[in-house]
Amino acid sequence: MKLNHWVPMRWPCGPLEIERGERQKSFRVRERDALQQWSDPAVLEKLAGSPVSCLVVTWADGSPTDEAQQSSLAPLVAAARDRGLAVVGQAGNGCDLRQAAATADAAGLVALATESREPGPGFPVLRFGERTLGERSPGRFVGVSDAPWPGLKVSRSRDYDAWSGVTGPPWVDSNAWFVRLAQELVDPGAVWLSFDAPESRLSVPATAYVQAIADCEIYGGRWVVSLDPRLRLGLLNGRKRATKTWAEIGRALAFFEARRDWVDYHPVGRLGVVSDFAGSNEFVSLEMLNLLARQSRLYRAVERSQALAASFDELKAIVYVDEPPPEKELLGRLYAFAEEGGTLITPPGWEERGERLAAVSFPRFHVSRYGRGRLAVAREELSDPYLLADDAQLLMSHRHDLVRVFNPGTARFHYSTSEDHRSGVLHVFRYGRRPFETQVSVWFRKAWESAGMWQVDAEEAQPAERVADNSGVEFHVPSVAGYCALEVSA
Repeated sequence: MKLNHWVPMRWPCGPLEIERGERQKSFRVRERDALQQWSDPAVLEKLAGSPVSCLVVTWADGSPTDEAQQSSLAPLVAAARDRGLAVVGQAGNGCDLRQAAATADAAGLVALATESREPGPGFPVLRFGERTLGERSPGRFVGVSDAPWPGLKVSRSRDYDAWSGVTGPPWVDSNAWFVRLAQELVDPGAVWLSFDAPESRLSVPATAYVQAIADCEIYGGRWVVSLDPRLRLGLLNGRKRATKTWAEIGRALAFFEARRDWVDYHPVGRLGVVSDFAGSNEFVSLEMLNLLARQSRLYRAVERSQALAASFDELKAIVYVDEPPPEKELLGRLYAFAEEGGTLITPPGWEERGERLAAVSFPRFHVSRYGRGRLAVAREELSDPYLLADDAQLLMSHRHDLVRVFNPGTARFHYSTSEDHRSGVLHVFRYGRRPFETQVSVWFRKAWESAGMWQVDAEEAQPAERVADNSGVEFHVPSVAGYCALEVSA
């Protein structure tokens, strides 16, 4: 199975989906009708011209309705196969996985997707679970079933629109950092993330769907596309707004399919985070990466077992997250990094070397000059990833920034460059209800010669105005909504 080539989409329909819906108080008759109609093979016409190549259908959950569900899906599965579409069946934790696999194989499904940890039934099984890396082996499929919907964390209260952090900026949920980490540490055959649009009285806007797709795709992951009930119903009824939103979803999927070379670009950053990202170190290390990405800070994740051979070139600071200190050889290399001019940030208990500096500027660390660099040894356990992310940036300072975005508002960005450093791409997510209301400009330390701004519905990039200065180069970004990519070249 070439999972990395499939573009998956949730296809909710049939008696099991109706049974689930009827357990909810908000479930309406029209939603029931929509779930019945989506079983009709004729609805597959909606996929004409779309990059979607794999349907994910509910197959079994261990209830008496399983047989009726599978029987009702038989015509749909056959029609999908005739169109060259792969079909994956979802199997709930309560079902007999071997029995579900046998019926799926007989019906022509290519795999089961499940959170169950039952032994493999001799049929392809895509294992989903929490947003953690768990067991890591090359070629392994990484499926995430608890991923959040990307965007501002909206409040249901009438008093305010969104949650914010301690310092005021709105709280943004994202999965891009996790997809990136999975690709770097596991190198899996495919990363799929499953999440639904948040419940709302209003239709989910097309820009939100584009952001959800981009948030997974920029580092090579796949969102199992899931349409909200209003959109599914609107498509059945041929409503103009629904048709327009669906077309925008298709364009976004096609946009990233045409630019898969961006996935091979390398995220750049001056801050290194060294950890095994597992066990007792998992929470602090993963949440720190989450927060760094949420704050648009550029970093590199270095797996502890690979740190001796990893390149520290371009790094200006390293945070060693794990307890206790590493083995002697890696310990020596980290101290050498500081001695040669870097800043080494460690948990408490590490040997302090060099001349200690005044504590007033760094209340949570003992900071010392060491060779041409500095050592920053924590006074207390590194248990708060929010503080650690902020402290790491403070200790490294902004003088080493590779990119700065001015007037970003609620925007967040990710930056990667090609292996030969001749091109790069800055992905910009505008989490707000309106396009940029002020002139947004992006400064790069590297003096890129040109830049073009891509939007998913444009056939070609729009040139960005270039302004050079002694410290780098600046590009002015036209007004955009939702998502755009600034592609730079040397």
